[in-house]
Amino acid sequence: MGWSSWYGFATHISDPIIRQQAEAMLSNGMRQAGYEYVNVVDGWQGDRDSRGFLHPNSDFPDMKALGDYLHSRSFKFGIYTSIGRKSCAGLVGSYGHEAQDAQTFIDWGVDFVEYDLCSLDTTETVPALVAKMATALRQNAKRPIVLSIVVLETPWLWAPSLSVNMWRIARDETGSYKNMLEIADIDAPLAAYARKVGWNDPDLVLVGNGMKLDENRTQMTLWAMLAAPLISSTDVLHLSSSQLEVLTNPDVIAIDQDPAVEQAIRLRQGVVDVWRKKLADGWAIALINRKQQPATYVVDPHDINLETAQAYEVWTQQTVTLPYSVTVPAHGCVLLKTP
Repeated sequence: MGWSSWYGFATHISDPIIRQQAEAMLSNGMRQAGYEYVNVVDGWQGDRDSRGFLHPNSDFPDMKALGDYLHSRSFKFGIYTSIGRKSCAGLVGSYGHEAQDAQTFIDWGVDFVEYDLCSLDTTETVPALVAKMATALRQNAKRPIVLSIVVLETPWLWAPSLSVNMWRIARDETGSYKNMLEIADIDAPLAAYARKVGWNDPDLVLVGNGMKLDENRTQMTLWAMLAAPLISSTDVLHLSSSQLEVLTNPDVIAIDQDPAVEQAIRLRQGVVDVWRKKLADGWAIALINRKQQPATYVVDPHDINLETAQAYEVWTQQTVTLPYSVTVPAHGCVLLKTP
């Protein structure tokens, strides 16, 4: 769980902005809710010196000092680089300097590396290049470092063997409800690849970036059911109280972070999609309304292979009796937890 600079700021980032966002997460309750990584994405890079070492640009005068600050405020420090010669924004990438950059990140105190696939012009395979960065991080770091890759070449088939912790399963989000469902559709068949140390990554949490309240709840519900990393990406200074409530809902976060680390199975696809997730202490059931009109659905335990008479409705904080007839809001959701 954490925060990323990308969708809120793109490349318009600086040391003061990162610190400001971190302080806001402390004051608004996000850090206390579990959002601990602060990830500085594309836009921090400067140039390489004569020895090949990569330095930040003038907006980031001292990366180690920034990392020390984040650690002192109970956060972990994340950074971005590219597998290719250039980043997606056209800045310096890590190709040919994988071990050197890995050591630089380690020296800065980095806890999370996002490794993106841009500007790659080589006969070397992507897995081989990812392995170089992964090996350098694992062999030289004296602390755990999360390695996240943005590679769309079926990474779930090979990334786990390289000790990659999370792999993107779809292109960048567009911020629309339709696109959110498209990403969930891609992730639905990949449940078998989720594990305790490696996760299918559907991309960032866009609460605060323009969607309606019910749509925000739906994204949090889907990402929780998918056992996805919860990494918010917005300007947290401008989150409304209702958006903060969505992001910090403890029951939803608990479902996402459940120690069983089971990704949900989609039992039904239609106007209302039905997802079921095994938890360490029960089950989670999610109803997702794909349409722009409310839809009524009856949750019958026999239809979802459960033997229980009651469930807790997470978003309304109510206990309901099954079978349960419920109207799912337009583009909205219902999230149930059962013993």
